[in-house]
Amino acid sequence: MSFHPALTLRRILSIARKEVRQLARDKFSAAFVAAMPLAQLLIFGYAIEQDVRHVPTAVVDLDHSSVSRLLVGRLAATQTFDIGHIARSELEAQRLLEHGEVEAVVSIPADYARQYYRGSGVEVSIWVDATNPTVARAVRASADGLMQTMNRRLQPFFVDDTEVALRAPRSRDTFAASAEEDRTQHVRFAVLSYFNPELRTSLFVVPGLLGVILTTTMILMTSLAIVREREHGTFEFLIATPVRRSELMIGKILPYIVIGFLQIAMILAAGVVFFALPIRGSLLDLAIASVFFIAANLVLGLVISALTTSQYQATQASFFFFLPSVLLSGFMFPFDAMPEPAQWLGEMLPLTHYARIVKAILLRGADLSTQWPALAALTVFFLVGFALATVVFRKELG
Repeated sequence: MSFHPALTLRRILSIARKEVRQLARDKFSAAFVAAMPLAQLLIFGYAIEQDVRHVPTAVVDLDHSSVSRLLVGRLAATQTFDIGHIARSELEAQRLLEHGEVEAVVSIPADYARQYYRGSGVEVSIWVDATNPTVARAVRASADGLMQTMNRRLQPFFVDDTEVALRAPRSRDTFAASAEEDRTQHVRFAVLSYFNPELRTSLFVVPGLLGVILTTTMILMTSLAIVREREHGTFEFLIATPVRRSELMIGKILPYIVIGFLQIAMILAAGVVFFALPIRGSLLDLAIASVFFIAANLVLGLVISALTTSQYQATQASFFFFLPSVLLSGFMFPFDAMPEPAQWLGEMLPLTHYARIVKAILLRGADLSTQWPALAALTVFFLVGFALATVVFRKELG
C-alpha cells in the first residue's frame, strides 16, 4: 500500500470526527469531562487546608481563677485550640479524649494563680491525641509559641536585676537548672502525646487505608455488577426470574461482604507484621462496624450500576465518588482544619465515619458504643442507598 499524505490525513480526520460525534452522543462522558476538573479545582483549592486549626479541645480548670480564665482565652486566641468542652476532672477529660470527642486536653493545676504571681514556675499539661501526628505536632508548636510569648511578657515583672536573680535561693518548684534560665521559665506547657507517643505516621495511615481500600474495591466491583449483566446478555434472564428486586440487591451484596472481610483480615495482618499496628480494642466491634461500612459502599455501587449503561461509565462514576472520599474524609488532611462547607460534604461520606471508628477501636481502645454517632450515620447511608438502588432498578425494569 502506497503512502499518500493527503489520504492519510483524511482518514485520521475522519476517525477524529467520528470520535467527537461519539463523545457528543455520550452525555455521561461529556458531563464527566466537564465536572471532574471543576470538582478537583474546588476540592484542592478551597477545601484542602494544610494549616491545622480549630482542634477540638477540652479544658480542666482546677484553679478557677481570673488568671486561669485568661490562659484559656489566650489558648483560644491561637486558633489552634477550639475550646468546646469544660471538664470537671482529669478523668472526665481523659474519657473525652479516648472516645474521640476531643483531640486535645488542657489541664490547669489548682495552684496556677499562686505560682503564676510568685514567678517560681508553673506547669500546664496539654494532652493531645497523637493518632494524627500532624495535629499533635501543630498543637506542640502552638503551645511552644504561646509559652515563649507569655514568658517574654512576664520576665520584666518578676526580675529586673540579673545579679539579684543569680543570688536568689533555689526552689524545687522552679524548672531551670540555673537562676539565669529560671528567669525565662515562669510558665511551661508540657505536651503529652497519647496513643502514639512516637508520632509514627504509619499508625495514622494504616487504619485510614483500611477504609480507603474497602471504598475503592467495594464501590468499583458492585458498580459493574448490573452493567456486566447487560453487556453479557443475562440481564433479561434476571428480569424473567421470580426473584424480587430487593432479593436481587441483597444477593448482589452478600458475596462482596465476604470479600471485604477477607481484605480487612489481610490489611490488619500486614499492618501488625510490617508496621507494628496496635489492636487495643475489640475485633468484634471492628467487625460489626465494618459490616455497616461495607454494606453502605456496596449499595452505592449498585446505584451507580443501575444508573449507567456501560462498564466504562460505571468506572468513571466510581472514581468521581472515590476522589472526594479520600480528600474530605480526614485521611490525607486534618478534618477540623477544612472549611465548614467541606466538612458538611465530608460528613455525608461513609469513609469519614468509618475512619473515626477504626482509629478509635484500634488505636485508642474505645468501645463501639462510644462511636454510635458514626455507626448511626453508616446505617442511615445504607438504608437510603438500598432504597434508592431498589427504586432506580425498578425504573430500569420499566
